[in-house]
Amino acid sequence: MELPPRYVYTPLSGKRIVFGVTGSSAIYRAIDLARELIRRGAKINVVMTPKATELVSPELFQWATSSEVVYEITGRVEHVDFSLHTDAMVIAPATLTTLSKIAYGIGDNAVTLTAITMLGSGKPVIVAPAMNINIYNSPQYTRVSDRLEEIGIYVVKPFISEGKAKFPPIRDLAHIIDATIHRGRDLRGLKALVTAGPTREYIDPVRIISNPSSGLMGVLLALELCARGAEVDLVHGPLKIEPPYLTRNIPVETTTDMARAVEKLTEEKEYDIAVFAGAPADYMPREASREKIPSRRGELSITLVPTPKVIKSIRRRPRLLIGFAAETTEDQEKLVRRAKEKLIDYNADLIVANTVGFGRGGFEKMYSNTCLIWRDKYECLGLQHKAVVARKIIDWVAETVAH
Repeated sequence: MELPPRYVYTPLSGKRIVFGVTGSSAIYRAIDLARELIRRGAKINVVMTPKATELVSPELFQWATSSEVVYEITGRVEHVDFSLHTDAMVIAPATLTTLSKIAYGIGDNAVTLTAITMLGSGKPVIVAPAMNINIYNSPQYTRVSDRLEEIGIYVVKPFISEGKAKFPPIRDLAHIIDATIHRGRDLRGLKALVTAGPTREYIDPVRIISNPSSGLMGVLLALELCARGAEVDLVHGPLKIEPPYLTRNIPVETTTDMARAVEKLTEEKEYDIAVFAGAPADYMPREASREKIPSRRGELSITLVPTPKVIKSIRRRPRLLIGFAAETTEDQEKLVRRAKEKLIDYNADLIVANTVGFGRGGFEKMYSNTCLIWRDKYECLGLQHKAVVARKIIDWVAETVAH
């Protein structure tokens, strides 16, 4: 089995991760996660518990990662080498047995001993439990989870679905690992509101006014925020990608729906951060037909009226307010000038302006040609992967709230 090709976006380049695997029925997902981390640039070394080797052969993990697999404690003290020469440890899936041993210092296998040694060297340890829902809801798991958090381990919440505590989505877990290695949980305790995706305004039951936004930028921002410890509410229109599993997701359809959701949320909760990355439709028909308009009708005139401004629907202003502006201009000065006007109009702290309709950046694309505009300065990033832009924005958030 060959190593998977790297993505263009490789935030884990140069990072070495020791990957712990335990005897969970979700073990098959570990191979997918390991290869996803490799695609993002990481070098992976796998360690396994004895029970894990009964479920999946160590040779399969060796083929998947092109690295020797450690599955027993030997005189070569591999755990010490890992603590000295790796950047982090990930245990996924993690069983309650393994978590309990780590919590109370029982290093009787390669995984638990390596985790304890990594903690002793000050390296981050990230665990992703996957287990029966009744075990997950037990007081024993709660006690162990709290203990692990106390000693500095990041316990990633499982994906609760169909009454099961499942292995998290690979994309989300890989992003959490990346963010934890590079930034830690620097936004822990903060509350954030994010909007994402387009909205739809109906002309009739089958025809709409909308735009090509996929919602990728908003989803990446929400994912970056929650990966770094923030509590995130995501109000989103019809997305073309899955929202993060860790966020509280509020789906809407029209711009009015999105504005009302923002109004209600900001009335009920006091947010530290609000990021309006959504692309709501700016106009809607004055009157929508309740029935499909016959196509044989020929020419059709529709009167459009402005939709509510979602960012102006806030009831209680968060500490930091970030807006987005999409413009069809390649003139950087004009882009910055228009964004500055919106910054003042919205009373925002930051406007993220990007050009759409040109080249490789914009709607439905992985890249964005972006400028960040504050009241007293601006910074143009050029064409960047949207994940890079998202991290840049949230880094500014983290730096600002720290002061």
